[in-house]
Amino acid sequence: MRIDGPLPFHGYVVWLTREQGGRDTGPPPTPPDQDFAATGFVPPASADTGLASVVLRVQDRAAWRSQADAAWLVVENVPPHRVGEGDVIVVTEGRREVAYFHVESMDLDL
Repeated sequence: MRIDGPLPFHGYVVWLTREQGGRDTGPPPTPPDQDFAATGFVPPASADTGLASVVLRVQDRAAWRSQADAAWLVVENVPPHRVGEGDVIVVTEGRREVAYFHVESMDLDL
């Protein structure tokens, strides 16, 4: 999947290792012309109470930690999905937590 144009949330992603409960194969192998689509939630919500589709555009696709941009795919940035600077989006594949996206800045006019 590729989203046209910039994504509004800027920060970095940290992929969880297998030992931390993350992906068995490490960072997902996403082609350079594609964004990574998954689900996520903003604590204190959980996968049971606040799961929504999210997309990540990761700079270094092979790194365990990389600068990245993100966006909600369907929902607006309103509770329980509202994020602000300093917040974290827990990235999931199904109910499995696979990464944390740390929001450092935002472009709300996108």
